[in-house]
Amino acid sequence: MAIRHSHHGTAAFLALLCLLVLPLAAQEEPVIASTSWVQAFVIAAGAKNVVTIAPFELQHPPEYEIKPSDLLAVQHASLIVYSGYEKFAKKLAETAQNKNLRILAVYTDNVPSTIIAESKKIAEALGTTAEQAKWAQSFTSFTENLRSEVAALPDKKVVVQAYMKTFVDWLGLDVVGTFGPGEPSPAVVLDLIKKKPAMVLDNYHNPGGKALAESLGVPYVLLINFPGKDGTRTIEDVFLYNEKAILQQNGK
Repeated sequence: MAIRHSHHGTAAFLALLCLLVLPLAAQEEPVIASTSWVQAFVIAAGAKNVVTIAPFELQHPPEYEIKPSDLLAVQHASLIVYSGYEKFAKKLAETAQNKNLRILAVYTDNVPSTIIAESKKIAEALGTTAEQAKWAQSFTSFTENLRSEVAALPDKKVVVQAYMKTFVDWLGLDVVGTFGPGEPSPAVVLDLIKKKPAMVLDNYHNPGGKALAESLGVPYVLLINFPGKDGTRTIEDVFLYNEKAILQQNGK
């Protein structure tokens, strides 16, 4: 009886070991995302095992400098996804010494149609188009509901940092002027004051509009593109963060 028990115990242990090992085997080739913004697109595409190179905590992730540990991560990856403005991403791919590594560039912009189109490109490379299509349907409904809340604001005239303009346009706000990147010149400030906006919407990752908001005497709102700030992780988190930031300044 004791021997039979031992065999049963060994069999049960091996069965459990197989259950633990199988998911790992399916995940042994991660997808590398250059930044948290790209990572959000990769997750939207249906990827489950994603390694993000630039830390989430960075205010301006494209400035990240790669480390030896990053090269190790890429050696076992199947795909690296990046956008064009991170100098470190291309260098990372070139020095990874991984002949099987595929490289895919995506265009990052927080407009739903762009996010859906670019995440579909990633899904096609990964073979996860069914997962991406399901996500896209949910995301479309989510963003339309969010936009309708912002569209209900009484005064929609805003001045916005240039890199945020497409997102703010999509929200349905009336962009009467842009500035940046960096602080606007006195001439630009004078011109924007004449537009009489209700808010100044700045870019947390490259701010420059606080003095402008003070000159105008209007609310100053920091918006984000990259997940990371205040625990944001997904593209949905980014949209919710920005919606909350705008509505709070309007007593909503």
